[in-house]
Amino acid sequence: MSRKRFKIENMRNVKTIFAFIFTLTFSLGLNAKNEIKKTAETVFAFAQNMESFDEDILKAEMKQLSTIERVKLVKMSIADVKQAQLSGATSPSVGLYVLAVLLPPVAVGIHTNWGMPTVYNVLWTFLGYVPGVIHAFVVLGR
Repeated sequence: MSRKRFKIENMRNVKTIFAFIFTLTFSLGLNAKNEIKKTAETVFAFAQNMESFDEDILKAEMKQLSTIERVKLVKMSIADVKQAQLSGATSPSVGLYVLAVLLPPVAVGIHTNWGMPTVYNVLWTFLGYVPGVIHAFVVLGR
């Protein structure tokens, strides 16, 4: 087989692969447009209306959010925590639980006034995301 023919066949393979990837991406984009997009507001409202706070259900709802929407959700959660602190609430707000799923050390730090449990939570989170979330829920539940 000549080198020129080998290059031409490789170029055809590369073009075929790119066409396949483009088609797959385009078809996934069409399917995503047909679905209802989740927003930070809908997920936060869902979290507020939960009878008993379930970490797994909230994670499933948050997985459908884009990065921009997750940032909005963090901002909404922090605003909710500030509002709860200003009103003198004794129990953790919904915002803290949302933060516990997204950023466990931040939620523990806010709740414990950046005390020693925050350091423990950072260590748990470094060991794995799930242990950090579990520790955050334990600290918030106290």
